[in-house]
Amino acid sequence: MGEGDTLNNIGQVYLNLAQYPKALEFYQQALAIHREIGNKAGEGRTLSNIGDLLAKQNQPELAIAFYKQSVNVTETIRQDLRVLSRVQQESYTQTVAGSYRALADLLIAQGRILEAQEVLELLKNQELRDYTRNARAGGQTSGIALNATEEQIIKQYGSLIAFGRQVDECKQTQCSQLSQLNEQLQAVTEQYNQTVQALKKPISDRLAQDRAFLNPETLAGRKAKEIVESQPNTILIYPFVLEDKIWLLWASKGGIIKSIQVPVNRRQLGQAVVEFRQVVQDSNSGINEVQTAGKKLYDWLIKPLEPELKANKIQNLVFSLDQVTRYIPIGALFDGKQYLIENYSVSTVLSADLTDLRDRLPSGTQNTPVLALGLSNAVAGFNSLPNVPAELDAIVRNQPTDTQGIYPGTKFLNGAFDFATLRDNLIGKKILHIATHGDFVRGRPEESFLLLGTGEKLTIPQIETLQDLSDVHLVVLSACETALGGPDADGLEIAGISYYFLNRGAKAVMASLWQVSDRSTSLLMQNFYSNLANGNITKTAALRQAQLSLLKGNPSATASNQPQFAHPYYWAAFILIGNGL
Repeated sequence: MGEGDTLNNIGQVYLNLAQYPKALEFYQQALAIHREIGNKAGEGRTLSNIGDLLAKQNQPELAIAFYKQSVNVTETIRQDLRVLSRVQQESYTQTVAGSYRALADLLIAQGRILEAQEVLELLKNQELRDYTRNARAGGQTSGIALNATEEQIIKQYGSLIAFGRQVDECKQTQCSQLSQLNEQLQAVTEQYNQTVQALKKPISDRLAQDRAFLNPETLAGRKAKEIVESQPNTILIYPFVLEDKIWLLWASKGGIIKSIQVPVNRRQLGQAVVEFRQVVQDSNSGINEVQTAGKKLYDWLIKPLEPELKANKIQNLVFSLDQVTRYIPIGALFDGKQYLIENYSVSTVLSADLTDLRDRLPSGTQNTPVLALGLSNAVAGFNSLPNVPAELDAIVRNQPTDTQGIYPGTKFLNGAFDFATLRDNLIGKKILHIATHGDFVRGRPEESFLLLGTGEKLTIPQIETLQDLSDVHLVVLSACETALGGPDADGLEIAGISYYFLNRGAKAVMASLWQVSDRSTSLLMQNFYSNLANGNITKTAALRQAQLSLLKGNPSATASNQPQFAHPYYWAAFILIGNGL
């Protein structure tokens, strides 16, 4: 451990003891050393710690400036983090995530919603980088904009530290410039204090003078605007989970972003999600149990938005989920009378920044070739999926005379489905349908996999080598599962597996939160593709109709009209991530 880290840790001890002046003294020394030797990671940590200190001193405006600079320093060293050990990376990224969350919380509390949304976008990208170990995940970014006063604060603070260090060295060596250095230090200190006072002006007054903060075209708000304007009556919702509360941010018509605070702590939310998942993914659980658990989460995450939903006649809900909310089958939330899916189309995005809305599936079926791959045999300790052959037959039209299939294309089953088959048949395909077991492991992307028809595992590193996904608009993973580890889980494995396909060029991914009945999955998939092919509707709407066909027992979809498919276990697991158009 270097001297800068030692000083930083001593400062942390004083911070925990609420001895703030002493803590700041050590942080300043640490910051000077980190900058002197070019230790960007140490600089970012120390800036964040100074932000923590200022927040505890009830100086939110000043804390925001230091948190912003901490985030920006972090954004400049993505590549450098790859040389750290896994333990070092995890320790560092936990600290970084705390900085993002603390910054967003302060910004929202001050009504600076557009800035907060920009921070949340960076946070989601940062989380994906951490999970995938990919320094480039989330694309390139220049960080977060500081306003002119904040830039002055950071610049003058740097000068203050530098002069203070010179004065200390001069005292030790008894140099002749001590008087001059003291005068310069006093001048810089006075200038810094004046800037701090300017920063503390009422936020409304300052924002009124700074048009940059009111212009969504200069911030991530423009990406939110693209999503809500991609189809009429759409809202983009950001649940933001903190230790002591939930913030709900949303963007609706015109890209206007608003927020509301929900007094539910992270532990309460996590426990409620666990309880909901336990009953919703058990087909033997009572429907009243499911609806009661779903109602609790509805009241926290949706009910506060009801006035907005009604005022704007919202029909499409797009979620950018956070932490444990990623495990929630949103469509199964219950308002006391109906499931959410009965009133709205529901989709999710990894982040607004990572969503490409420029592409849609061609109308009709002729220009939408599909590559369908499946496993029906029991292999490698996994159960058989006997309905997969019928699922693929109903989706793929092999020959022009084939009256059963929907989309033209090719299909490979069991032993014919190996990695080479997947890799070599992607060119020109618009849809990639994979009906096989899959397991997405929390915190261990290298252990997550899809099961090939040969019984071998298709690993994440192999998915990352696929070169011909740029033509693929939609990837469907119809028989996968994500285990919920507990109330503290963050759900990044769900975002992660989708990201691997999206990062290789696919526009959207449909996956399941748990492994569903083979029979009902086959029916839902057939309905989904039939809806998509027969109507000029979005993928999100096609999925919703397929889910409703199981919920309501559509006779045209199931000859036996089996009522057990109405349980959310059968239809709620399926989620659409990315471009829902």
